[in-house]
Amino acid sequence: MNISGRAALISGAAAGIGRATAVAFARKGAARIVLVDIDRPGLEETARLVGAEGAKGVVQVVDVTDGPALEALFEVAFADGGLDIVFNNAGILSGPPARIRQVVAINFTAVIEATWHAIRLMKAAGTGGVIVNTSSTGGLNPYLSDAPYAATKAGVLMYSRSCGPLKESDGIRVNAVCPGVTNTPILAKTGGDKVADWLEPLLAQIEILQPEDIAAAVIGLIEDDDASGEFVVVQNQRKDA
Repeated sequence: MNISGRAALISGAAAGIGRATAVAFARKGAARIVLVDIDRPGLEETARLVGAEGAKGVVQVVDVTDGPALEALFEVAFADGGLDIVFNNAGILSGPPARIRQVVAINFTAVIEATWHAIRLMKAAGTGGVIVNTSSTGGLNPYLSDAPYAATKAGVLMYSRSCGPLKESDGIRVNAVCPGVTNTPILAKTGGDKVADWLEPLLAQIEILQPEDIAAAVIGLIEDDDASGEFVVVQNQRKDA
């Protein structure tokens, strides 16, 4: 799909990968980008950056774990000129046991629901579309240090792959991107208010990815009209490689 002139929606758009992807879409000529997060100041800054590149940024402060609010978000976005591209990117890392339900709700349940709403409305419009969901390299292999996170990302990956046949039946392509360790605000919160102790040795061995690296992979999946039910891994390189 050629991104120029298209309408897109990005969750987790207030910073990091979501913001970098929004700016990348704008540079590719996207006409309207619905920016979704719970961080209004962050969203407004993303909207400013998108606007500077010539696209219209629409700020929507929505908690993706709020089912009715999420459904309304998609209904409004489609009513306001439709949606061609959806990037379900919002996510968090684990922590205390009390946080596990929130991890599952944001990383997995909200992705399934958002994808379902996008598919439903794209089918009704009859115009097809592209959906990209953020998984992780942590969802590809066992990951004891944050097993709940790894489980949600593995679920996102399998869900996205399972949607592959929609390309033939409805012209809707669903894919996933699997980032390695990336320089985003979430990285500094792995240990609560700091980088987790278990992550420090890994960071000393690898080159940390930048959000723009992931944005480029997302764009590649959107522009590849054959990609459906597939995933792209953006892997960290070792510092001694």
